[in-house]
Amino acid sequence: MHTRLPVAAFLIAAVLSPAAERAKLSGKVTDDQGKPLENATVMIFHAGVKKGYSTFCPSCYVDCGKRALTDRSGTFHFQNLAPDLWFELLVIHEGYTATFVKRVDPAQGPAPDAKLASRGQASDPSRAVRGRVVDPHGQPMRAAVITPQGVSTESTDHTSTYGEIAGLEPIAVTNSKGEFELAYNRKADGMVILVEARGMASRILAAPTGTERTTITVSDGAVVRGRLTNHGKPVAGVQLGLFVQQRGAFGANLKITGDPYEEIRIGTQPDGTFVITNVPVPVNWYLYGKMDSIAALGATVPVKLSTIRENEEVNVGDIEIQPGYRLSGKVTLSDGTAIPNGMRITIAAKEGFDTQTVLLGTEGRFEFINVPRGTYEVFPSVRGYSLPEGKFTVDTTVDRNRDDFAVTLDHAVRR
Repeated sequence: MHTRLPVAAFLIAAVLSPAAERAKLSGKVTDDQGKPLENATVMIFHAGVKKGYSTFCPSCYVDCGKRALTDRSGTFHFQNLAPDLWFELLVIHEGYTATFVKRVDPAQGPAPDAKLASRGQASDPSRAVRGRVVDPHGQPMRAAVITPQGVSTESTDHTSTYGEIAGLEPIAVTNSKGEFELAYNRKADGMVILVEARGMASRILAAPTGTERTTITVSDGAVVRGRLTNHGKPVAGVQLGLFVQQRGAFGANLKITGDPYEEIRIGTQPDGTFVITNVPVPVNWYLYGKMDSIAALGATVPVKLSTIRENEEVNVGDIEIQPGYRLSGKVTLSDGTAIPNGMRITIAAKEGFDTQTVLLGTEGRFEFINVPRGTYEVFPSVRGYSLPEGKFTVDTTVDRNRDDFAVTLDHAVRR
């Protein structure tokens, strides 16, 4: 099945559903000196629900894709928006670096001002990646967002650096021809980039610098669907996660290993069903109920699945909530002092990207409930203390109820 079909069905359902009074949203766009920018394009790029968990992908809501232009005062206006959603705005103006304004709630008043920094084209071809984003039919994708993940500098050892990098543009957006340029303030061999286009599966790839444009084809991806049940009855309003089995990593010379995609989250609908669209391929995944969402009901064992082909539909059927296990114990400090108020301990699954966090009592006692069978990392967070021997986590296997999990923390070493 083509991934666009279920998305279209969702959008129709959203349009026909009863709605409260529609929302309005306004805001202002300026340059980095505070001067209003006229004819800036403001687009609703993502949306999500204010309460509960989103049952659509972030770019699948009816309001996503709406655009507004700023007037002489730099002001933009949106009308007739869903009142129960927050919005992420993408702000674009030729000659400026695009930016996002995140989690805007129209009920809270105007959006925060968007400030755009001016930019010029890179004069040295070895300082920029140039590309063109197209759909599976070769048609240009306008307003696709390109985010750098890392850069390889021109040197004898071709050093690769990842994360936030000084001098590297934080974002680029394609124009009406699908073209973009992402510049660095030093000569470079290439960059690892994340390409996100609305209604398409995201892509992560290495692209070279130079005068030639790299053509990047984005696609619909696959669809993953199923239903969450408890004692055979549908479970609505809880969240599931989809995460890669082989976690991705970036190495030297812009080498990508594994599948470096972030977790995809989706909420269940009133009948317990869920549909995850635009899932990257070919990738092996874990699918699971998020512990923080379903711990009051039970647990789900991670389901293994694979998205192999474009436009493939993977139906995992019913995922049944089962009783999980209890893991409780005590955190003590080596100097015998009491645990300060507000300290926490977290358990994180190694199969998936799932966590559960609880507060520590003053005596250091804690309890995790309904933990699925599996392997985990446990890490306490107590201000001024750390695990001994330079460790950051304690590994454990959960396959039964356990009440004797003990962790001792030492004074943190200041460096």
